[in-house]
Amino acid sequence: MSAHIMWFRRTARQLKVLDTTYELDELPQLQTLVKTRLGDTWRRMQARGLDLKDPLVWWEQVRVHGILALETSKGAQERVAVWLETLESRAYGVLEQVKREPYPTLRSELKLDRHWVFWVPRYPVEADVWCDLFYSTIDQSGSCQIIAVPTAVS
Repeated sequence: MSAHIMWFRRTARQLKVLDTTYELDELPQLQTLVKTRLGDTWRRMQARGLDLKDPLVWWEQVRVHGILALETSKGAQERVAVWLETLESRAYGVLEQVKREPYPTLRSELKLDRHWVFWVPRYPVEADVWCDLFYSTIDQSGSCQIIAVPTAVS
């Protein structure tokens, strides 16, 4: 796991929005979906010798670095899948990927309301920046979005 993902997960956990319980509770269903719906991915995982006991390895196969549990301004609870990229072109590539099947179906079966792709800098981002991004974006429409993380607080 790269540094920017660890920084993100640590900060989201501190903000109490990283839903690690959900990540673990839904792992058996995720494993079944990867094996049955993403057969090529499953075979590549085995061939590459990935640690199949690590829940994050499984979530990464469906382009998820973390699951956020957020509340909209109207009080609705939403679960958001998050992926992080440091390169803009790769972030747009992942966004296009998660918009196409089988990802919408996987999100529906996993009860994920949205999928956000963050284009992040290569250094830690302050918690207040993340908090502002989460709560300004959760009230926007759209199930899949790319979000550029500011490089400095203004």
